[in-house]
Amino acid sequence: MQLNCPSCKSENTQRLAVVHESGISQIHSKTGGIGLGVGRGGLSVGVGKASTASSAQTAVSQRVAPPQKKRYFKPLLWMFLGWVVVALGVSSIRSPVLSYMVSAVWLAGSAAWIYHAVQYNFKAWPVQIKVWQDSFMCHRCNHLFVAQ
Repeated sequence: MQLNCPSCKSENTQRLAVVHESGISQIHSKTGGIGLGVGRGGLSVGVGKASTASSAQTAVSQRVAPPQKKRYFKPLLWMFLGWVVVALGVSSIRSPVLSYMVSAVWLAGSAAWIYHAVQYNFKAWPVQIKVWQDSFMCHRCNHLFVAQ
């Protein structure tokens, strides 16, 4: 397997999966404190604590991220919410034919999205993820290439 960069011939190459993973940082922090205060009611004590969790990702890690599968739920939810808004607007017109047409368009659009997502997830995505898994990045010239 040839791992030298085909563009600049550098040996400083790394698999995309490693570049992607090394650019993600998980951040967890905890803090706590005690405070004393004097007011009209006298001396008071306050206690508090907090925790934070987040993640950060480098631009290079984002650039070489693996291809994602198409989602089903969120697009269908947006289509449903759009259908509800349009159906409410159409109901004020009181046209049953128009109401049926709006519902038919929503059903057809939902079915088309499901068909598209299934086709992509079972045909195109496996090919793309395999290419991604076999790809490397040159750290000298940033060239992305598939190992031969």
